[in-house]
Amino acid sequence: MGRRATGTVEALSSAIRLKFTVHGVRHAETLDLKPTAPNLKAAQRILAQVLAAIQAGVYRREDFFAGAGRPTATQTFAEYADEWLLTLTVEKSTRRSYTTALRATWKPALGDMRLGQVRYSDIKKAIAERIRPEGSECSPGSARGRTSVEKAARPVSGKTINNHLIVLRAIFETAIADGLIIINPTEKVQNLKHQAADPDPFTHEEMESVLADMRQRYDEQVWNWYEFAFSTGMRPSEQIVLRWPDIDWRRSKAKVERAMVDAEEKGTKTNRIREIDLSDRTIAVLKRQKAHTLMRDTNGEVFHNPNTNRRWSDEQVQRQSYFIPTLRRLGLRHRDAYQTRHTFATLLLMGGVNPAYIAKQLGHASTAMVFKVYARWIDGADQGAEAAKLNVILSINRPGQNSGS
Repeated sequence: MGRRATGTVEALSSAIRLKFTVHGVRHAETLDLKPTAPNLKAAQRILAQVLAAIQAGVYRREDFFAGAGRPTATQTFAEYADEWLLTLTVEKSTRRSYTTALRATWKPALGDMRLGQVRYSDIKKAIAERIRPEGSECSPGSARGRTSVEKAARPVSGKTINNHLIVLRAIFETAIADGLIIINPTEKVQNLKHQAADPDPFTHEEMESVLADMRQRYDEQVWNWYEFAFSTGMRPSEQIVLRWPDIDWRRSKAKVERAMVDAEEKGTKTNRIREIDLSDRTIAVLKRQKAHTLMRDTNGEVFHNPNTNRRWSDEQVQRQSYFIPTLRRLGLRHRDAYQTRHTFATLLLMGGVNPAYIAKQLGHASTAMVFKVYARWIDGADQGAEAAKLNVILSINRPGQNSGS
């Protein structure tokens, strides 16, 4: 093997020069780029590619330096993005979310531009046109009658933009690896700050009133679904594909190992299988549910849609048909059905249950998420006991302390 190829990057007054040796001949290529820190970093990348080609004996100048020395991509962004999608080995739901990001945000703004022409300012402009002001809400009714593309073009939250940026960054990183561009226009694009919505759980009294109303008005399977949700804290996507073999009757436990996302069955959100404890109340739900689904298929899903006698297609069916109407009848504040999970967590916290145990039940890797999401309820769980201790410790007339000194 020959010696390792070496080279240097030099910053000139208004350009960048690469120096390297090919077959004993010294070469110097000038890049028409200002010697800024990002451009120098990009120049280091292209020099590394040049040296790798020299070492492998396949270096050709035209593969790296065009015109004034800056390689450019002649494909449009849309064309390259479509090719990039074909290279992915991801789950269908992930591919769909990436496709949505491209269709809704990046292709309308950047699609017709050549890949090498996309600038930082073009991306910032695209974001500005899509972002929804923090705290504002889109009217649910405003989406009626729109096409899927029109719906996707509505203003979105900062969190959605950040998710879309994941796709854009990956595309330009791939373009750099392909040697099509040397400047990544996303390099200085920062994620948007956004305020995550706080949990809005039900009180114990509200939970009981919701379940009592459902018990009186709906098929027993609807009541069973929601009582199980409130009593386990399972994600709706996990509960929908819970199967009878997952239930350990002897140990009063359930195994959670799958979820339903965008009509596709996949692993849990954290890609971890967990076991959850089942309370006496939860076991009672399962015993009632036996008559509806266990006899049909001992290996099938625990919960079925009573109107179809098949598993629920998604959690939106229950929410629109049963959950929201129940809240309206009871005069309760509108909340998403996911709040059943938050209700489970906050009721346990307020009852003094160890946060580590709650994290395990919810499927969190550690207590960090519990403390982050439910700090307010953790603070209130002691019912003022800790504040009382503070008063005693800092009291002027502390018990056992002499008044004189």
